Amino acid sequence: MAAGLISVFAPGSEGARAQVPDAGSPGTLQLCAEDENSYPWLLRDRSGLNMLMVRLLGQHLGLRFEVALLPWRRCLLSLQEGGVDGAFKASFQPERLKVGRYPMRGGQVDAERAMLEESYHLYRLKGSAVSWDGQQLSQLDGAVGAQAGFSIVAWLRQQQLPIEASAKAPDAILGMLQRRRLGAAALQTSQGDYALSRNPQFAAQIERQGPPLVSKPYYLMLSHAFVRQHPALAERIWDGVAAVRESAEYRQALQQALASGTPTP
Repeated sequence: MAAGLISVFAPGSEGARAQVPDAGSPGTLQLCAEDENSYPWLLRDRSGLNMLMVRLLGQHLGLRFEVALLPWRRCLLSLQEGGVDGAFKASFQPERLKVGRYPMRGGQVDAERAMLEESYHLYRLKGSAVSWDGQQLSQLDGAVGAQAGFSIVAWLRQQQLPIEASAKAPDAILGMLQRRRLGAAALQTSQGDYALSRNPQFAAQIERQGPPLVSKPYYLMLSHAFVRQHPALAERIWDGVAAVRESAEYRQALQQALASGTPTP
């Protein structure tokens, strides 16, 4: 768990408007996140809007958050086993309810308390005929590459498409596409676009195609154990996510990151 461990907030930081934690509340929460670049949300150099959100959330609640960067499937397993208190950023899948807890309202997952909304796009070799028109994938020649453990895999299965989901890194999947071992790739738009922007060979041969395959909210999940022990604090954490997401500081950083291409430290 020590790999990539970072502390993102110390209570009492200058400028923080912290709530006073309840007696018995934990002073430090252990979180995990994926260890792959997902611009502008989280990068391996520990910059990104997710880290800013967690830091502001810590200031808002008067808590310290420590974040371990792990392979995504390992992160979810650690959440399920209680090795961490929370994990981000996770889309909603019913089968993940056994892994941890989402913010809920009226028996449904509460998108108003999501961290962000993210999409998946189809990536193809330039000149390829494979295409997605918003309803149907046509002229696919080969499997669709996707990241192991990501929610898009279940969606691709629902479309009854051939899938290759053994790799965890976008670069690995785009490399397979480049070598024509795949017919297309289905990647989170932020990750796919960032990989193309950082690799001139990919950018020369691969393009993003069509409208989004899917677009969905992403959440901070909390462990079952944490919610059982601290139910009121769990609700305040999820409420705090929504408050930070709509705050002037976060919205300004979001607009700056999207406009400039520069991650937020």
